[in-house]
Amino acid sequence: MLKYNIIPKPTQYQTYDGSYSVSSATQVLAVPEFVSAANFLTAFLKTNPDPKEDAIHIKKVAGMQPESYTLKVSPQDIMITASDEAGAFYGVVTLKMILMQAEKREGKAIVHALYIEDKPLYNYRGLQMDESRHFFGTEIVKQVLDNMAMLKLNTFHWHLTDDQGFRIESKVFPLLNEIGARRKYAGLKGCTLKNRGGEYFHYYTQEEIKEIVAYAQKLHIEVIPEIDVPGHTLSVLAGYPELSCNGNPVEVFCENGITKDILCAGKPEVYDFLDKLLAELCPLFPGRYFHIGGDEAADGHKIWDKCPKCQKVMQEQGLSNAKELQGYFMSRVNEMLKKYGKTTMAWNDCINDSFDESIVCQYWSGHNLKAVREQAYKRDLILSPVQYFYFDIKHAKVSLKKVYSFNEKKAGFGKPGQRIRGVECEHWSEWLDSKEALEFSMYPRVAAFAEVAWTELSNRNYKDFLQRLEWYKNFLKKQDIHYSRVTKKMWSARQAQHFSLGVDGNEFKRSEELRLLEK
Repeated sequence: MLKYNIIPKPTQYQTYDGSYSVSSATQVLAVPEFVSAANFLTAFLKTNPDPKEDAIHIKKVAGMQPESYTLKVSPQDIMITASDEAGAFYGVVTLKMILMQAEKREGKAIVHALYIEDKPLYNYRGLQMDESRHFFGTEIVKQVLDNMAMLKLNTFHWHLTDDQGFRIESKVFPLLNEIGARRKYAGLKGCTLKNRGGEYFHYYTQEEIKEIVAYAQKLHIEVIPEIDVPGHTLSVLAGYPELSCNGNPVEVFCENGITKDILCAGKPEVYDFLDKLLAELCPLFPGRYFHIGGDEAADGHKIWDKCPKCQKVMQEQGLSNAKELQGYFMSRVNEMLKKYGKTTMAWNDCINDSFDESIVCQYWSGHNLKAVREQAYKRDLILSPVQYFYFDIKHAKVSLKKVYSFNEKKAGFGKPGQRIRGVECEHWSEWLDSKEALEFSMYPRVAAFAEVAWTELSNRNYKDFLQRLEWYKNFLKKQDIHYSRVTKKMWSARQAQHFSLGVDGNEFKRSEELRLLEK
């Protein structure tokens, strides 16, 4: 019997004889708690319901796992059950995917009888976008959110500040935008590429932030902002150089890479600045989490080692080195976020036992893997290993098959007692400088990632995934998305440039050749 191409793959999927016809007259009936899911479905169906017609029912059933659902199609009706709004929404999302594939006859969609029982593997299924290096804008972000929802991804990690730009409006500290959101060149220098384009000046207003957050909420996606500290802060120091150790004037960075510039850990005014900034920004994001980065600050530690104010704090706090001083710095920022009702997230290369156990560790770099494994017993952990989930890296190094092959046990985790909350894929945008470059990096790898995030390892099969992926590619074509036709190692991974280089890269150019041949 016919099985529809559903990504991510459901937990259980059975087919039966018979079918049910859905038309514009079909009613969608939901309990009051699930009206938003019903509205999402009716918006897709563009229904003009007839009370005499049969109906799609969305019902609440107690005791089901969060975000889980059942979907039953019989000749009499279609029934979705869930215990919470997210589960009802994902049931509707699956039905939408089925309706898009169903046979159309005389204005009706003929849906074959089936029963699906489904639940997520991880409760955190994240996608990150970096808009400091390159800014994409409201409409592109909304399209990404729409496609996240179709793949049942539920967390949007929004990297809004870095050395190359401060992309969120601050009314309290206007120079973060007047100076920090502006750089001399659009294109960043590095990895064989030179600076190109003229002045680059972009940031989101607070109203635009609210609009995107509200849009995401309707899709059951939590938005987690990232304001990176104490390193990756050149765009902050460009406007407020007095927050550094030496107070020297600096400019927003126009290159790829890491700078040594860092916020001073010994100046009280730095903590006052951060407290006021977080007080302003936290209300824009009603979700639970706030990411404060903390990564790649080692070069800045050398500045702290020579700073009298930093050294004084180290002596007063009994700290042995700059790494411990960063722990002190991050802990103070964590206390600020607690005050504003947020749970802190930070990258793994800064976290150690001195950190409050409420701080969520996001694992990306394996240089301290043993320590991160130990941290997983003490605090929640999000897995974003470079070799599997960094999608700014070329397909020759992070292939579709590589993404799909992720297994947390082989990655060194998954032991009893470890608090693995979920997984996240990353889209750093040094070279993802256009909508097309972002799409090439993201799709179709994000579909493989979504299945890893939702579907139990024992239920996954790469050949089966590839068959279902063919429908998903057609879905992307209808949106005019420049997904990558290059999914295998077409060049030696050893010789290939590490990053995709966006539209300037050989992989993108080859993918475009293949795309044009399809027309």
